[in-house]
Amino acid sequence: MQKVLIIDDDPVVVQLASGILRKKGFEVHTAKEGQAGLQLLQDKNPDIVITDYQMPGMSGIDVLSKIREVDDTIPVIILTAYGDASLTIRSMRTGAFDFIEKPINPKELLEAVKNGLQSLQAAKKEDPDDPETAQSKRDENLMVGKSPAMREIFKNVGRFAQTSVGVIISGETGTGKERLARLIHHSGSQQDAPLIQLSCKSLEEKHLEYARKVMTDYADQKVSGTISDAGFGSIILDEVGMLSADMQVRLMDYLNDHFMKDADKQPRLISLTTQDINGLINEGKFLKELYYKLKVFSLHIPPLRERKEDIPVLTRHLLQELNSLVNKNVHQVETRAIKLLQSYEWPGNVQELKNVLMQAVLLAHGEALEAKYIHLEGVSEEHVADDIPDEMPVSLAEVEKAHIAKVLAYVKWSKQKASSILGITRPTLNAKIEKYGLKR
Repeated sequence: MQKVLIIDDDPVVVQLASGILRKKGFEVHTAKEGQAGLQLLQDKNPDIVITDYQMPGMSGIDVLSKIREVDDTIPVIILTAYGDASLTIRSMRTGAFDFIEKPINPKELLEAVKNGLQSLQAAKKEDPDDPETAQSKRDENLMVGKSPAMREIFKNVGRFAQTSVGVIISGETGTGKERLARLIHHSGSQQDAPLIQLSCKSLEEKHLEYARKVMTDYADQKVSGTISDAGFGSIILDEVGMLSADMQVRLMDYLNDHFMKDADKQPRLISLTTQDINGLINEGKFLKELYYKLKVFSLHIPPLRERKEDIPVLTRHLLQELNSLVNKNVHQVETRAIKLLQSYEWPGNVQELKNVLMQAVLLAHGEALEAKYIHLEGVSEEHVADDIPDEMPVSLAEVEKAHIAKVLAYVKWSKQKASSILGITRPTLNAKIEKYGLKR
């Protein structure tokens, strides 16, 4: 029987996760805090660990680091209700196998555990070398998002952040490709290294020579052997699909002759595009050889209309930026304002959202962002349906309501099972169902 260790100070979460896993035949051991969990790690020798991020004493990242000191292979899943890009990347970079958010989705939990155990078996067969210890470095939360697509992007950045592999980022105008490129750079081990952005619409060989000189000067200042393969800075190639045919050849030759010659001193190349490069290759408008030279990893940022669940967290994130720009303190967001923002299709994506919020912040009086200050083409506050789901709970009661509803749905409204999982009595559960107006 495979063993799972759960480290979490929330008894409701522990009961729910344990029940899900035991039902699938796992032997489950639990601890309320990090030190006790590390002791169980030695005593019980689990096959996989699930640890909360925010706990008294040691954080989940601290627990992960301690586990990595004694065992480089055991999969560790970080569980948290406080997800953001910086945390996700730090978790993956420190050696987490996966990162999932509360409230627990049973299917997602079981999938993560299954994949973790499969990776463990593969690792035992391959007997890989010990990974290098990740260097301490700064994270810049340049992007946020809680949708599955964005969470997967952040996980992937965490996986390759310590290398200098080439990356191609695709997406519509305004989705945040440049922000993601900068996040990748600042997540590497040399965030103080040069970051140079070149426009491919007007790229000339002198621009490449300038970038090469900056990177070379930086590399020459470093003592040999002190720099990891995350390298000597990053070069952002903006709109790489717009390179002229002549410049494509020149760029490929330049990469061969200069940047790719010394593998220990190469920068990371991050190419941005709004175009379908594969389509351009099929049309004979882009060199296949150059594409493969630039791309080791590819990331696609979905348009905002396909991830509207990110709008609440994006709104709060952008408000922080805008407040500092215009010296205001708009930090409360009216629920109806979020519903209005989520009713719009956002052809200009995140950049358009930022512009709309800037206008709203300038119009706002006081600390609240109200729907009446949000002006969207073809959409008015009166057109917002009242049944649009609220994706941004504003009180502890709303969080409790959502969690109770999820537990009831999971146990198919068996109040006996729900009461056991939630750790409350049947009368208390009935009172809360009536209080929150929950219906089957």
